[in-house]
Amino acid sequence: MQALTLSYVPESDDIAELAAKSPTRRRSRNRALVNSAVSLALTVIFGMPWTSSSDQPDTSLITLACAVMFVGYSYRVITLSSRWGLRRGARRVWNRSPALRRLHEEVITEEALTVSTEGVTHTYAWSIFSELVEYDRQFVLMDRSGKPAVALPKRGLSDPSLVPVCRRVLSNCLATAVQQRNTATMETPADRQQSPSTD
Repeated sequence: MQALTLSYVPESDDIAELAAKSPTRRRSRNRALVNSAVSLALTVIFGMPWTSSSDQPDTSLITLACAVMFVGYSYRVITLSSRWGLRRGARRVWNRSPALRRLHEEVITEEALTVSTEGVTHTYAWSIFSELVEYDRQFVLMDRSGKPAVALPKRGLSDPSLVPVCRRVLSNCLATAVQQRNTATMETPADRQQSPSTD
């Protein structure tokens, strides 16, 4: 197989696309949504005696605190759900990381994936990856724990017509690695012949 090369500078939209699909972000959004609903319910519950009768204890401070919590959690839901929030968070990450503004080069061969940035090179065996996930802008190789490990933006290819070629090559390399891994672990303890004891 001929080596396939990608050359690109990461963009904040690459990070936003990854974040949009992140299970961690989804869990954070759901947690903020639940907290927002709870704080709204508490605001209503504690606000009713305060507005309805003077005989009830003053709960205005508790109501105010719950209302502030509701506003805070609602804002977090918006930032975690909206495209504006995704792009804002991605831009913040991109601005904080000088390495993301450098030229990246990735070389795909049957043996390994090589990633180079300004003279620093890392080589990854295909066996460390578990699966390939494709997004609109990029291919993402996931590690064995299911987290994104290496992103390969499609615009890094020299020609858009190479996108299906890249997809096929990545899929084949991962399939070969999985097959080799399964073959290596196929032998079980029951298959091994235990030598008789001489005691």
